Amino acid sequence: MLKRLLPRQEKFFQLFQQAADKLVLASTEFSNMLQNLGNQQYYVDQIAKHEEEADQVAHMTFELLHKTFITPFDRHDIHQLTSTLDDVIDLINRIAQRFPFYQLLSIPDEMIKLSQLSAEATTHLKASIYCLHSLNNSAEIFKHCNEIDKVESKAHQVVLAGEKKLFMDEQDFKQFFKLKETYSHIKSVINRCQDVANILKGIVLEYS
Repeated sequence: MLKRLLPRQEKFFQLFQQAADKLVLASTEFSNMLQNLGNQQYYVDQIAKHEEEADQVAHMTFELLHKTFITPFDRHDIHQLTSTLDDVIDLINRIAQRFPFYQLLSIPDEMIKLSQLSAEATTHLKASIYCLHSLNNSAEIFKHCNEIDKVESKAHQVVLAGEKKLFMDEQDFKQFFKLKETYSHIKSVINRCQDVANILKGIVLEYS
């Protein structure tokens, strides 16, 4: 059990959990925004706040890593996990900020579904990170990581269906470009969640 072996390093796990909390908040706000586009600036501001707070958590994690001689697991893994988690919420923030810029006031149902899947992926990510403090939880970590893989498969199908509709039905080239790019960026959020899941699985396998 990592917690038992290195009790003084509990702070790392607390910081990972804080980062995961911010990520779920941001992804949930983004999904809510897509269902309430008339009030999108409110959600854009909320997501930006969560992203800024997540940046502060990442900074604290890197500072702790720099100061800590004995870490709960490999320093490279801690750095990679922190960086990739931060990448996911950065992506969500950048996508949200495009909505007022693009003046997107209506979107396809498939895009809303994709945002819900991205929120689902971050929720599984949070659950796995909350289990990371103990290798006794390895089965649970793998379970949630595998669920993220399933979410990614569903998201792939949703993107294909959404893009097919765009090609068939959308006559406005600018709108086509905006929506197609947005599909791609939201799918990237889920892909980055998969990257974090793979890092977590690697940590568990290395220390089991």
